[in-house]
Amino acid sequence: MTAGASGSAWWGRVFARGTTGGNHTVVVLPGEPVGDPAALATALDVPDTAFVTSLAPGSVVLRTFSPVEELAQCLQTSLAVLTALDVPDRTPWHVRHERGEPLTVHREGPVTWAHQATTDPPVLEEAPWPGFVGADPAASTPPVIIRQARSRLHLSCADAGQLAAADIRAGDVLDLCARTRTSGLVLSAPDGPDSLRVRVFTTSLAGAEDSATGGAVLGVGTLAALAGRRGDLRVCQGPQDPARQGQLRLRVEADGSVLLGGEVTTLMTGRLATP
Repeated sequence: MTAGASGSAWWGRVFARGTTGGNHTVVVLPGEPVGDPAALATALDVPDTAFVTSLAPGSVVLRTFSPVEELAQCLQTSLAVLTALDVPDRTPWHVRHERGEPLTVHREGPVTWAHQATTDPPVLEEAPWPGFVGADPAASTPPVIIRQARSRLHLSCADAGQLAAADIRAGDVLDLCARTRTSGLVLSAPDGPDSLRVRVFTTSLAGAEDSATGGAVLGVGTLAALAGRRGDLRVCQGPQDPARQGQLRLRVEADGSVLLGGEVTTLMTGRLATP
């Protein structure tokens, strides 16, 4: 199948609480070819637009674009595509991007869960603390880059209040990502016994803050699992305005495997007309 379509399309929110927060997401299903999917994603101007490039029973391949770049991997659209295809609950699907890691994804009512299909250990690289981040680092947890299709620099902060108040400039993020060969900056801090506060700044939004980033939060879960954490965690991501926050879930199994989940809410479906 071709990369994108001008036929059926799904529009919804991922990592929201009902119709509040999270990120608007579009999934374009197979149909007539789209000549320039990047231009279409820019015109739609939602954080992530996915184009189904291959579809078989139990398996789907995607290309995902933000308004400014193509993403090698996107958890947000990997969750959304199962709702767009109306896949039955608790039916595992293999979902991958053409340049990303394969995922196993399934629905459980309004929540969709994903985990990496490979069991390879994460590739970690320590890095210095960026001077422009005005928050105290957590003890004994140095900054670390998780190297993968979309590598990100993770900072563990000591205080959730400092993290929420930190003023991060997009230009500083883009410079840091260029130096470290990463696609985003991830700040996290404990915010209660089973809760985390997370903020993510990403090249896919030209260095700006993202309200909900599945791959980044999955990385937070991976680091928590390596530190010995098990069980379920609630994650609140984004700035201080609740309307711009994402609500994500992490589940760390007894063997240390990590699932990333979030609500997927349909807003509309129909035909997407393209020039």
